[in-house]
Amino acid sequence: MTEQVNFKLRASKIYFGLSILVHACTLIGIWLSSFNAYINLVLSAILTAHFQYLNAYIFLKKSNSILSFSLADRKLITTDKIGAQQKYPYIYCTYQSRFLVIITAGKRSLIIFKDSLDGHSVSQLNRLLNA
Repeated sequence: MTEQVNFKLRASKIYFGLSILVHACTLIGIWLSSFNAYINLVLSAILTAHFQYLNAYIFLKKSNSILSFSLADRKLITTDKIGAQQKYPYIYCTYQSRFLVIITAGKRSLIIFKDSLDGHSVSQLNRLLNA
């Protein structure tokens, strides 16, 4: 891989759907269990707060959210929401499939769902990572 390839990211509908499913099942499990009603309300409030906190990451609203990244010569260059760039000389592809790619760069993980790539496909990213 000698040429630089740029990828733009957007909010993932798959990730949002999975988080809704997990939070809804957990909420149903809380209310079907035999806890006290006050404990159920507290756990439901905590779960709702966590869902709101997670949405900022899903919809890329945090200031350190990565909006684009480039691959060139096994190096990863990320650009976050405020325009700061980070260069990672060593990257490791933790997981690859047709729907999800997880790249570890330094101490940070970049999770890319199939529908979060704008203008490219996950299979193209997999080919570049395997080259």
